[in-house]
Amino acid sequence: MNKKTIQAIFITLFLTFMTLVVITNAQTGGGYDLTWSTIDGGGGSSSGGSFLLNGSIGQPDAGALSGGDYNLQGGFWHSNCVPPAVVTPTIALLNNDVELSWSLVNNAVSYNIYRDNDPYFVGTAVYANTTTSLWPDPGAAGNPAANHYYLIRAVGCNESGNSQRMGVFNFALVPGS
Repeated sequence: MNKKTIQAIFITLFLTFMTLVVITNAQTGGGYDLTWSTIDGGGGSSSGGSFLLNGSIGQPDAGALSGGDYNLQGGFWHSNCVPPAVVTPTIALLNNDVELSWSLVNNAVSYNIYRDNDPYFVGTAVYANTTTSLWPDPGAAGNPAANHYYLIRAVGCNESGNSQRMGVFNFALVPGS
């Protein structure tokens, strides 16, 4: 074999080996892998589903990213990071549908809606998320065995406090004497 053929074989083997190293060092262990990073700084809170990420160190890659049920917001921490609580919430019935509405909140990018059958619930699992101040819950009324209670939290880089609680009550008619 000539020298150029040997060099071509060597380069091909080297590139193949490096490709395998890169592929085997990518995602590891199943689930999520956050072993890579950039050193920028800043910080804030980002959440999606049952995950919450707080970060701080200089200025991270500023902006917002989202995919599926996840949102990641980067940038400096700032004083208006947590929006004020939702005020003036209202509840209305439209046939068997419940409709919630409220006044828009400054610095809110979305609203988390919590629903439970207990009027004193804590609100740990988000029932729905919306970017508008009008939200329907189709078919939530009309079942006397299921009363629903709602609260709303504005979302910026973190959640606000609770809104006033609202409820929809359904009562079965019982024949009297």
